[in-house]
Amino acid sequence: MRAKLRNSAFSAAFASVLLAACCLQVAAQDARPPNIILLIGDDIGYPYLGFMGNEHVLTPATDALAAGGVTFSHGHVTAPYCRPSLRTLVTGLHPVQYQLRLNAHVEEQAAQWFAVDEREQAMRLVLAKARGMATFDTLPKLLAAQGYASWQGGKWWEGSYRNGHFDEGMTESWDMSLYGTDGFFAELMGGKGNRLVRETMEPLFDFIDRKADQPLFIWFGPMLPHTPLDAPYTYAKYYRDKDISESAKLYYANLTWWDDGVSRLMDYVEAKGLMEQTLFVFIGDNGWEQDANVEYKKADSTYRTDSEFATGGFRGKGALYDLSVRTPIIFHWRGRLAPSFNQSSLVSSMDLAPTILDFAGAAIPPDLPGQSLRPLLEGTAPIDERQALIGYSDNRRDPDSMMGSPAEGYYVRTHRWHFLWYADTDEMVLYDVTVDPRGDADLSGERPDLVERFQGMIADWQRAVGLTGGRLPIYE
Repeated sequence: MRAKLRNSAFSAAFASVLLAACCLQVAAQDARPPNIILLIGDDIGYPYLGFMGNEHVLTPATDALAAGGVTFSHGHVTAPYCRPSLRTLVTGLHPVQYQLRLNAHVEEQAAQWFAVDEREQAMRLVLAKARGMATFDTLPKLLAAQGYASWQGGKWWEGSYRNGHFDEGMTESWDMSLYGTDGFFAELMGGKGNRLVRETMEPLFDFIDRKADQPLFIWFGPMLPHTPLDAPYTYAKYYRDKDISESAKLYYANLTWWDDGVSRLMDYVEAKGLMEQTLFVFIGDNGWEQDANVEYKKADSTYRTDSEFATGGFRGKGALYDLSVRTPIIFHWRGRLAPSFNQSSLVSSMDLAPTILDFAGAAIPPDLPGQSLRPLLEGTAPIDERQALIGYSDNRRDPDSMMGSPAEGYYVRTHRWHFLWYADTDEMVLYDVTVDPRGDADLSGERPDLVERFQGMIADWQRAVGLTGGRLPIYE
C-alpha cells in the first residue's frame, strides 16, 4: 500500500514537473517574437489571384494563405510602380516623405562632386540615391534591436542589401562597369537577387537553416510575375489550351511560377517546424492589367518592344486607376490569427511597417504615417478606420515609352469613389468603384462638387507631407 502511495506521489510529482516544463516551453515560445516573412508580388494585378475570384489563374499557395489568414481585399500601395512602393514597405514612409529626405542627403553629397566629369557625376548620383537608404530607420534595422536576423532576396533597387540594414542578402553592390549599357537596368532592379525563385531558393533555405535559433525577418520579393514572361512548361502547361488570349497565358503562367515559389517556402518552413512561429505577410508592389480576353501580344512585336504588353495595359502599372494601386494584403499566422476576409477597410502598404514592428515588440517610430493593424487582426480593439487614401505619381503611362513620361499626378480613393488628377495637364477621371471598378465611365463632369472636394483633400495632403512646387521625382 505504501509502495502504491509512493508510486502515486512520484507520478503526480513527475506530472507536475512535466506540466511545468511544458508551460515554460509555451511561455518561451510566446516570449519569442515571430519570424516574419514579407511576400512581395512583383506586378500582381489584384483581379488575377484565385482567392480574389479569378477562374483562370492557379495560385493555390497564396490562396491557402488567404484561407487561413486575415485578408484585406481593398489594400493599396503608395505608388503604381516598384521602387517608391518598395521604399514604403521597408521604411513605412510615403514615397514623397522618403524622397524629400533623400534629396537633402544627396544634395549634401553632390556638393563635393564639382571636380569630376559629367559621366562620373551621373554615376555618383545613382550610387548616392541607393546608399541614401542607409540613413533611414528600415525594418531590418529596427527589428535587429529585438534580436532579429534579416535576409533580402528578389527585387531591390537600393544597391547592396546592406544599404537597407539587412544582415544578409542576394543583392550585392552593383557592377558599375555596366553603367550606360542595357545590362545596367537589371543591376538596378536587384542584380543577383532576382535569381530568387526564377533560378534558386537555396540561399534563402540556407539562411533559415543557419539562423533558425533566432527570430527571422525575410524579404521575399522574386521578380515574378514581372517580365520577362517566360515561365517554363512546368507552369505554362496549365494555360496552353485555355480559351484565353496569348498574353494572358504568358502572364498567368508567371503568376503560377510566383505562387510555386511561395509554396516551396511554406513547405520548407513547415518541414523545419517553424510554421506556428511564423507570420506571413503578402502584398503586391503595384497593379497590373491583363484580363483573360484581352490580347496585348501583337504578331509583329513582343513584350520587349511593345509598351502596352510589357507594362500591363493602360489602367494598370504606371497609371493612377484603382487597378494601378490596389492589392490584397494577407496576414497569416497559424493558430494565432483567426481567418477572415475583410472587404471594407481601406488599408495601406504604409500600415505594414508599424504592424510588423508591433508584432515583433519593437518601438514604432512616431513619424510613420501608417498605423498598426494588430488590434484589428487580433480582434482585441477597434482602430481608427481610414476614410480615404491619397497618392502621388511623378509619371504617366505613355504608349511610346515603357518607362512612361514625367507628370504630376494624384489620386483619392474612398470607399465609393476613385478620383485621379494630373495637375500638370488638368486631366481627371472620377468613377464609382462600387459599380464601375475599372473606371469605364468618367463622372467628373457630372459631379463638380466631388472634384472640388477631392482636389481640396489633395491640397491638404500636399501641405501635410511638405510637397510644394509641383512635380517631385520619386522614381529615378
